[in-house]
Amino acid sequence: MELTVIDLVTLTEVPASQRHVIANLIQLYKYDFSEFAEIGSPYGEVGSDGRYTYDGLDSYWQEEGRFALTTHADGRLAGFILVNRWSALTRQVDHSVGEFFVLRKYRRRGVGSCAAKILFERWPGRWEVGVARYNKPALSFWQKAIPAAVDGDVEECVGDGKRWAGPVLCFDNRGRRS
Repeated sequence: MELTVIDLVTLTEVPASQRHVIANLIQLYKYDFSEFAEIGSPYGEVGSDGRYTYDGLDSYWQEEGRFALTTHADGRLAGFILVNRWSALTRQVDHSVGEFFVLRKYRRRGVGSCAAKILFERWPGRWEVGVARYNKPALSFWQKAIPAAVDGDVEECVGDGKRWAGPVLCFDNRGRRS
């Protein structure tokens, strides 16, 4: 099967009036993510109504430093990104990737890497990208995407297991490429 080339990836800030777009995509994101969650853990479980919940979604339109973006591939909705200022390592950060999702049909076509590059270029600063310890595909993605998108060192730290369980990729792109 020949892979279709994606010519243009864009990010669009989502206004509060379009919050439902992110809420809908979260259903797909959490479904995909449930594959990695351990049976018996609260992660990856649906509620009695058959839907996944995402506590704190409204905060992305209410709190400073939080924002939601949609990712588009050649003009088609292809995913979302949630950005906040929460540090998995209790460091001073300007931005943190809260969630990052690309629809399956757009994976392995450069959409995620391009979206990450755009994100980091548009919002320079001290960044953290925490990866759940059990999500090995996501770790592999970020270990390639971040160095390709930013100049400088990328530090890979380990969460303390309480505040965050898993690796955290840290970098400062305030002196970014021009």
